Amino acid sequence: MPMVELVAKRTLLRYPKIGLEIQDLIILLWMFSSPYDNNRRQLNSLKYILRRSKTIQNPMGEIRLTDDELTQLVLKSLKELKKRDLVHVISSDDTYVEGSLTKKGTKLVMKYVPSPLLRRLTSEFGDNP
Repeated sequence: MPMVELVAKRTLLRYPKIGLEIQDLIILLWMFSSPYDNNRRQLNSLKYILRRSKTIQNPMGEIRLTDDELTQLVLKSLKELKKRDLVHVISSDDTYVEGSLTKKGTKLVMKYVPSPLLRRLTSEFGDNP
């Protein structure tokens, strides 16, 4: 289970009224952790982190979604995050996504994710200034 999923689950347990689904929070945290220097997220990166998450796997560890369904899940999550003004989505289609967190998205992460978990998350994937 990736660290980003553990942080998302713990955050949702502590703050169930945050108003995000687990996959939305995983994507938000993945974007926050800044695994790429240019702050752009390709669709494959977002699908990769969800593929590794136990949230969408069956008990045998297999993915319950096809690649197209996973693409639609990522695009749906980005649409929801954009609607809540947590991310900027500059481009999104079935092959490429480019986006970044808004100030509101960054503040949400900083407010609801405890500092020790946030440090572990950013140390694993990078550091978003």
